[in-house]
Amino acid sequence: MNWATRSIPPKWVVAPDPDPEQIQSISDSLGLDKIIVKILFNRQINTPEAIKQFLDPKLEDLGDPFSLKSMDEAIDRILTALRENEKIMVYGDYDVDGITATSLLYLVLNKLGAQVAYYLPNRLVEGYGLSPRGIDEAERQGATLIISVDTGVTAMDEVEYAREKGIDCIITDHHEQGEFLPNSVALIDPKRNDCDYESRDLAGVGVAFKLAQALYKRLQQDETELEEHLDLVALGTAADIVPLVGENRILTKFGIDQIARTTKPGLKSLAFVSGLMGKKIGTGQVVFILAPRINAIGRLGDAVSAVKLLTTKDERAASEIARTLDKENQRRKNIDEKTLNEALEQIREVVDLENDKAIILSSEGWHQGVIGIVASRLVEKYHLPTIMIAVDNGEGKGSARSIPGFHLCNALKECEDLLLRYGGHKYAAGLTIDPKNIEAFREKMKEVSQNLLSPDDLLAKLNIDADIELTQINNELLDTLETFAPFGPQNMRPVFLTRNCEIVGQAYCVGKNHLKMKVRKGDAVFDVIGFGFGDWINNLTGRGCLVDLVHVVEYNTWEGHTRIQLRLKAIKLASGEATY
Repeated sequence: MNWATRSIPPKWVVAPDPDPEQIQSISDSLGLDKIIVKILFNRQINTPEAIKQFLDPKLEDLGDPFSLKSMDEAIDRILTALRENEKIMVYGDYDVDGITATSLLYLVLNKLGAQVAYYLPNRLVEGYGLSPRGIDEAERQGATLIISVDTGVTAMDEVEYAREKGIDCIITDHHEQGEFLPNSVALIDPKRNDCDYESRDLAGVGVAFKLAQALYKRLQQDETELEEHLDLVALGTAADIVPLVGENRILTKFGIDQIARTTKPGLKSLAFVSGLMGKKIGTGQVVFILAPRINAIGRLGDAVSAVKLLTTKDERAASEIARTLDKENQRRKNIDEKTLNEALEQIREVVDLENDKAIILSSEGWHQGVIGIVASRLVEKYHLPTIMIAVDNGEGKGSARSIPGFHLCNALKECEDLLLRYGGHKYAAGLTIDPKNIEAFREKMKEVSQNLLSPDDLLAKLNIDADIELTQINNELLDTLETFAPFGPQNMRPVFLTRNCEIVGQAYCVGKNHLKMKVRKGDAVFDVIGFGFGDWINNLTGRGCLVDLVHVVEYNTWEGHTRIQLRLKAIKLASGEATY
């Protein structure tokens, strides 16, 4: 291990072999390759019915929205607002999940004839969640009902403030509740302690979609009309990095199909400026290309223009906003890079990588809209819980990211006497702190991480679904693997280990440090591409060299020809232990 840079190779963890008789039985009954059945078994999809539903999901498999606690009360109040022609304000969050949820509910209510407006807080002025400023704006516009999306489950004081002004609140959220719930007309959150809805991990836009479903059901409207908005659901769900299983996977699968045929001028313009027009779109393109452009405007200030982009019917306006978002994303990336370099320099000064089990950094020069992105990159690099604090006007705003085995919110709770506010998830959280407490907070978090993290927790794990021989890889297997999509948390693209592969010919580098080679085992020969693995070529001893490969299997189309290739995840010499 290189402790100076904490360059730690991941530990290869191969999934266990389930009961072979069960695997064989289901393989025979469904006509599926045993490798496919084994992978699904290890992902807790372990009955013929569950496997068939997974491989061929349908929108009819979605749960009844009225099974969500408080849905009836929410629909009753919305119907009253529709009948009485009340002004409704949809109150969202400034990230992609909140922006898409706001857009979806605004479009649905508008189509049903509601008087509806929307509001998103300014990240730099108001911060996260329902705010007195937003409620004052609702009052100014004459709104008598606020419907929150992707926020509000902990907004005790804000809901009371709205009630004092004669404004009812319906909360829809997907975050963990606090000790008490706000005194709202209705509160829909699958993570409510008293809610037993099966899909607990819906994104905020997923909860908003369930509200729209319930509204259409109660009004006896054609629910298929809502399918045109599944593009928004897929965008928000994939971008929020929630588990892509159950309803999230169904909504995202059909939503990605909808993105390809969207009628929304804004989404079409965004695909155009992103270079995706006419190309195949999957969760990777959503997370790394589309979502950052939608997110950028909210990270750097006011996210309202992103909602305008997704809701406008004006082609020219859509094109102008999409180009603005593209420019803002480039500006955001430049700020990211500068902040990352400053963070790396600070790590050398204040972090003991040999002994510390958490990284806590702070600076007066950092932009609070990008520190979460930089924290995530530091977690990837060092595999340590990381907190970045941007100090401005005498207040520190922090973004925290974590690793398996370290529950951020639980850790922050042990430091709450040093914090003004905090909240979030197991792996991501935010906090506000008085700058004079930052050093004490750093020491306390280092102490908490020492107590909670074991040496094994500090090792990154490369999870492998199955051993496979090259001769087992064919188009039929890959076509079935492709039906696992969309890929994301808890439903990652299957990863395989193939041992003792012989390198055919000469390995070489292409592009920016990418490894290209052919490997053979038995009668099978495949191309291998290893993005970022170019330096590893120095370890390959030439023709006949044997290597163990961890890889995913995918199609590669080049100059009109499509063939199977192996995309490298890790490699080691068959006779050695060094991994990359």
